[in-house]
Amino acid sequence: MDADLQDRVAELEEYARRAIPAREGADGWTNYIQASLMEERKSIDNFLTEVVALLQREILAQTKAMLDQALAMRIRGTFQPGSNYMLGDVVVFDGGSFIARKDSPGTCPGPGWQLMAKQGQRGIAGPPGKDASRITSWIVDRSTYRVTPRLSDGTLGPPLELRALFEQNDTEGPP
Repeated sequence: MDADLQDRVAELEEYARRAIPAREGADGWTNYIQASLMEERKSIDNFLTEVVALLQREILAQTKAMLDQALAMRIRGTFQPGSNYMLGDVVVFDGGSFIARKDSPGTCPGPGWQLMAKQGQRGIAGPPGKDASRITSWIVDRSTYRVTPRLSDGTLGPPLELRALFEQNDTEGPP
């Protein structure tokens, strides 16, 4: 049995328990009044259920709108004294970015502003570097299919093995 049917059966059983058999005429009126009161109660329950659901939807919608507004950040550029700032406004001042914690937050930086990010300090300079070596010539060894670069600082670079480029695979025909 589904829940709605069970609720209806329970309601009818409650009505049957309260019903008073008509004896001398007055009991019929009692049954009629009780039935009317039960219908009125059911009507009021339905009305209150709809009102509560409507209020719940309205409260959720208003709360969402307020949270969206409160959490929205508006980029306002460089802080300008005398400008009217609101909660969530973001400004740049003295190498940092600040967000207003309330409406009319006052002078930046200050208690009405929250630091979001700040420019870092310049790091320690490393040792001066030297120019990278460059290839000035190649040493070609035709017997081994190897070429080695000679660098501008007089050293030799790693050799390049080129034999595989010139060998033919026996399973393939001529190129």
